[in-house]
Amino acid sequence: MLLRTKSPAARRVRATTAVVGAALVAGLLSGCSAIDGFLDGSSDEAPRDENGEITEASDADAMAVEIGDCLDVTALENQATFTDLPVMPCDEEHTGEIYAEKDLANGEYPGEKDVTDEADAFCESEFEAFVGLPYADSELYFWSFYPTEESWEQEDRTIQCVVQSEEPVTETLEGVER
Repeated sequence: MLLRTKSPAARRVRATTAVVGAALVAGLLSGCSAIDGFLDGSSDEAPRDENGEITEASDADAMAVEIGDCLDVTALENQATFTDLPVMPCDEEHTGEIYAEKDLANGEYPGEKDVTDEADAFCESEFEAFVGLPYADSELYFWSFYPTEESWEQEDRTIQCVVQSEEPVTETLEGVER
């Protein structure tokens, strides 16, 4: 799974996006790039309550995060590869939240360009329904996790969309209309 940024073209540029973009070029997201945990069967699940919500800050296996999980995106900015993602309850300070996911069709790997194009189109199409504003009008960003050719061979077919705020928040970003 790769990390991909999607910033509002020509509207604003931010250092964080550049750093996260550099991470895209420099490496792969673990769970897909560091397949070791996947292959040896280990999976660091976040502690969750009976409703499936994260109950305490922890590092979760990248393949175990779910829609609604909140992330500390700033903790990822200086890393090129990731074995775990820093997750926390959404009422604690965080800068990102997984807001949508989609499984790609089985078959041969469609190629990175097709996968990234599909991830961008899907995440942008789901953005307004989650945030409450069209992406072009929002101050928030989105980026995605998506399968690489290597992770595809390990049955990874999932695109996950992350909405990101420049400033930390202590609530879900769902419906914030900003």
